[in-house]
Amino acid sequence: MGEQVNKLILALVSAATALLISAGPAAAEPNPANLEFTQSKPYKEYQNNVARFTGQMDYGTGTLAWSLKLTASTQNVVYGSMSCRTTINGISGYSDSHPDIPRDYLLHSSVRIDRGRWYGLRSRCDFKVLTDTGMQPGNVETFVDFIAR
Repeated sequence: MGEQVNKLILALVSAATALLISAGPAAAEPNPANLEFTQSKPYKEYQNNVARFTGQMDYGTGTLAWSLKLTASTQNVVYGSMSCRTTINGISGYSDSHPDIPRDYLLHSSVRIDRGRWYGLRSRCDFKVLTDTGMQPGNVETFVDFIAR
C-alpha cells in the first residue's frame, strides 16, 4: 500500500455537506446543486455550512455574473492563504484562477452563456489546515449546475 496522507475535503453539495478527514484517495464528486434562472427570477443563491454561491443572469446581454465565498466556519479551518480555480463545463477555455488569496476572498466572475443549456461550475480552493497530526493539505470543492431558461 502506498503512502497515505490525511486530507480535509469539504464538499458543497445540494443535499448535504461532507467534511471528511481520511487517508487514501479523494472522495468522488458530490451531487451538484441545480439552479434554474428565468426572466422572472434572474437571481439565485445557494448556501450551506461550507460556502455561499450567488448568480445573476442578465437576459439582455446573455451574461451570468456569479460569486462564491466560504462561510465563516469554513474560513476558520483555513490556515494562511489559499489558491482557488474555477471552471465551467460547457464553456471551452473558461478558467478563473487566483493563487495566494485570503480565506475571506469573494470569488467572482461573469460569462456569456446560451439559454436552454445546462452548465457545470466547478470550483476548488486548496489550503493548509491544522489537525491533531500537524499541518495537512485541505481543499473545498464546489459543484453548481445551472441553466438560464
